[in-house]
Amino acid sequence: MSSTQTSRTRRKKPVWIAVGVLVAVATVTSSYLWWNTDVLGSGSFCDGRLEGGDVRSALDSTGRVSQVRAQVDSSRAEFACTVERTSRFAGGEGQRITVKTHSEEGAFPFTTAVWKKPASRSYFKDRMTGAVSSTRGYVVLPESCWDKVGGIQGSRVVFSGEAPVATVEAVVEKGSADRAGLARLLTHSARQVAEKAGCAAPAGTDVPALAAPDSTRATDARNACGLPGFSLPEEAVPAGRAEPDREVVNNASAHTWACDMHLAGPDKAHLSFAVTTDRSFVEAAPKGIETFQTLPGGKGAATTDEAVLKCKDNNVYFTVRSSFEYDRALKGADVTPTAYVRVLKGTFQNFLDAAADTYSCPRVDLP
Repeated sequence: MSSTQTSRTRRKKPVWIAVGVLVAVATVTSSYLWWNTDVLGSGSFCDGRLEGGDVRSALDSTGRVSQVRAQVDSSRAEFACTVERTSRFAGGEGQRITVKTHSEEGAFPFTTAVWKKPASRSYFKDRMTGAVSSTRGYVVLPESCWDKVGGIQGSRVVFSGEAPVATVEAVVEKGSADRAGLARLLTHSARQVAEKAGCAAPAGTDVPALAAPDSTRATDARNACGLPGFSLPEEAVPAGRAEPDREVVNNASAHTWACDMHLAGPDKAHLSFAVTTDRSFVEAAPKGIETFQTLPGGKGAATTDEAVLKCKDNNVYFTVRSSFEYDRALKGADVTPTAYVRVLKGTFQNFLDAAADTYSCPRVDLP
């Protein structure tokens, strides 16, 4: 090979090396954009029931958003849609969420085991009834939708009880969600469902402001949950099993107050208390699973753990809920089933006595 040819070969090598590097960089960049971002991602999911921007706002980590499964009938308002956000790069948190219409009963967010610790949620401050946490959320549709929108069970649309409450709900099955983003997703989905069902759409188009819970604090056993004079009955706090320890209060909403009381002991039990003037729950509660008894003097109606009282300015709903861990703690302290009912009733009575004045409500004795 001549010296001239050798010189040309040497000049070509840097060119080919540069081309190879550029190709490699382009390949890595395109892979990153595809698997770790949602560039050119879908504009909607599940036949348009969820907007892509809303989903990305709720699942706000890195990665690509894709549809996992869908139950959609274009002729009906009901739907169930599961989407996920995945990344193949280190540091990406996998997330999966299911959004669906559902049919509930009574004041469901405060009375069922599915919706735990009401004080830990962020409540919608205005425009519509709803709340979110990092793992789930709900929006209650307008009352005119309650007998028009149900939930999907297999291939059927189902309604709960004789007085159903129509909702759009989200459950985070993997990872966690951004609360403001989840509120946005639920709000826009609820409007679409109501419009498709032909009932009144929730008021407003903006995402509602959220009422966040306070920080955890130590419980004052004689003024629990910040209510002067509120304490648990002696039977309700077995020594070494379930004693007042820490609490979280949410009083940032104009319509809903809640307190989660965490009890010290091996069972890690908790009790939750809630009060709301939200019309959706005030009206739905007496139509739920529990049988309310009318209170003397026309003061309202109640069970052993729920009450709707006729107060000075409006009707107000009160409730207490015990966790499975609390029930186990009482059982471990040899509290009998009969005594358990007495303990829960006494706890709720103490709560009503302490909270009634705050809402200008009458003093009542539980049935």
